[in-house]
Amino acid sequence: GKNLELLDTPGVLWPKLEDQRAAARLAMTGAVSDDVYDLEHVMKQLLNHLLTNTPNILVERYKLKEEEMTDVDTILESIGRRRGCLVSGGIVDFDKARRIILQDYRNTKLGTITLDK
Repeated sequence: GKNLELLDTPGVLWPKLEDQRAAARLAMTGAVSDDVYDLEHVMKQLLNHLLTNTPNILVERYKLKEEEMTDVDTILESIGRRRGCLVSGGIVDFDKARRIILQDYRNTKLGTITLDK
């Protein structure tokens, strides 16, 4: 009709994320594809945020002991062992453990947590 205009515009593009903290937060929430970010880096930031701001959530959800709450790597290893993320030789599969924690975060099994602190 006379009142209709057809526009040919480029497709939607991923934003150029210069701020790495903002990019990591988007990855944590699932706003960007899991294929476009480094899982280890993103999870280190998420676990560090939880350890700093809401350590009780980690203790309650994953039944961590005080001595396991020293740093991100110790927390990740403890959660991996508790969740059975082991490969042959009893070695923790850290990627699997990271994915479990990330899914717990995305599915609000850790509660509703703001990343803006």
